[in-house]
Amino acid sequence: MIAATAAVTVSCGQQAPQAQQPPAVVTVTQPAPQESAESQGSSEETSEQGGSSETKVSHPEEIPTQKPCQTSQLRARFYPGTLVGLHDDPTQPAGGSRTKLRLANVGAKACTIEGDARIEFLDGTGAVMPATFVDKAGTLPAEAMSIGTREGVAQELYWIYQTGDCVDDPAKVRIYPPDNTESITLDWNFGTVCGDRRVERTHLHSD
Repeated sequence: MIAATAAVTVSCGQQAPQAQQPPAVVTVTQPAPQESAESQGSSEETSEQGGSSETKVSHPEEIPTQKPCQTSQLRARFYPGTLVGLHDDPTQPAGGSRTKLRLANVGAKACTIEGDARIEFLDGTGAVMPATFVDKAGTLPAEAMSIGTREGVAQELYWIYQTGDCVDDPAKVRIYPPDNTESITLDWNFGTVCGDRRVERTHLHSD
């Protein structure tokens, strides 16, 4: 009996340390959830940063942008429209002429335009006549403009007609709005463009 009791005591004494081992195992495994939490925290921060970046990228897309004006939605016209009395007009440059080319938006939507219309002089057969177009001194820089329906932009054209190199009056003029390959053709009713058909121009501006 004493021996059996001792055996049981020894056995219980051996089991006691074994019963203390699980807490030690728990203690070892506790840091793992902490690391996981830190990792999750880092992941959440990354996710928040990523969300902020996505917001910045998508924000400009929320702002609608207008498209460049197309030739099909524009109407071109010269002011004045005829040569009658132009040379005797006191508002005209000395020895030269001036007219205004206006582009009006006749489409259903607003559009943007910037720069200058490209102009070609045509002879009676429709062939292009060589010409030079330069910015007039003091011209303000070109800027992008929004043109609503029935609104317009314009640029002034200046040329001389009293020099000795005045030959072959243009019959028509072909006008290409900025950033367009399609043109608008108008009659040229302003006579000779002298000086090797040199024309000074302003940039398009609101009109």
